[in-house]
Amino acid sequence: MKTIKKIVFSAKFISQLIFLIIISFCLNKNLFAGDNPEKKKWTISLSLNPYYDSNILKYSEKYIERFKNGEDEGRFHIHSIDDLTFGYSAGLTYSDEILGNQKTVFGVGFDSDAYTYNSIKTWYIYNIFWRQYITSSTSFFLSYSYIPGFYVRHFRDEDWVKYFGYTPETFQPYEFSKDDISVWVQHILPWKTTRARLYFSYMKYFLNQSNTEYDSEDFLYGFRIFQSLTDDLDFNIGYYYTTSDAKGFDEPVETKLTADDSDASNYEHIYFAGLDYMLPKVFSLNNDISIDVQYQRAFYTTDHYLELDPLHAGRYDYNYRFVVNYNLDLFKDFSISAYYNWIGRESSTSAEENREYVSNEKDYTQYRVGLRFNYIIKF
Repeated sequence: MKTIKKIVFSAKFISQLIFLIIISFCLNKNLFAGDNPEKKKWTISLSLNPYYDSNILKYSEKYIERFKNGEDEGRFHIHSIDDLTFGYSAGLTYSDEILGNQKTVFGVGFDSDAYTYNSIKTWYIYNIFWRQYITSSTSFFLSYSYIPGFYVRHFRDEDWVKYFGYTPETFQPYEFSKDDISVWVQHILPWKTTRARLYFSYMKYFLNQSNTEYDSEDFLYGFRIFQSLTDDLDFNIGYYYTTSDAKGFDEPVETKLTADDSDASNYEHIYFAGLDYMLPKVFSLNNDISIDVQYQRAFYTTDHYLELDPLHAGRYDYNYRFVVNYNLDLFKDFSISAYYNWIGRESSTSAEENREYVSNEKDYTQYRVGLRFNYIIKF
């Protein structure tokens, strides 16, 4: 019965969004039909993104099997390992020449992923941004985003185990909120076929009460090069370096050096590359395909002994991502994309006797396959 209700809810949501798009389409074509396009300074963007997620909590095979076998009472607060998810977003931007004759863009946005069978995973993000052209070739982008709550999964809380033993109640949710301030600066090189960007981000994670030792301050530094190889083919390559300084303690009288809590501090090297190819028109419609790959190395830096922090002492991760996206422009302001996104992680440690444990805990694979409907209204 619950499944039927959720399907009905999803159908209602889709029908309401389609109705909104139709109304917006009529408004865009009729109400603003006589406007000069050059005078349209406002843009509304709407997006619907239904997709299938094969592993919503990024579980290793160890925990997938335990879920299927009904083990670990209290750990699993989901109804299925996979799910059908509806992502949706809305954005509003205003463009004008505010500083001299250079373009300025201000924007706000809202995004959400709503999980059909596992609502505990549904999350939201709010963002504002400012893009400013300094010259016709140089611009910067400044943004702030906020995630009020993001559920990761339930973990056994060792502090609770001391008082209650290995009971279902000792599994506590791991959730966080996040602030993110990001900026990039872009310059188009004189020959006009190359763009270069420099990135910087400051991120602050706030964990829920039972996991405050994982509060952290994160920084990201990076660059990306975009190169047009032909009129139809673009290539990009880039690198990010990130650091995460975890709090590492959860008692007022403790410090990171004296605490017996986990220390998840780490740094990462992220390498990525992509291709975007404009395909021959289909029934006079523009369409393109893009392929992106990413390779990521993470190293945990805790000074704790292996016995005190077995999940982080000496640990290092290999992360992989592969994305294929096909986009078709059905109308001037309406497009559809189909995509496949594969993610994998392999974890290990410099402590040979602990490698199997870390691998069983943290290795996982996940893929998402879905559609994205995008509609833009200018006025």
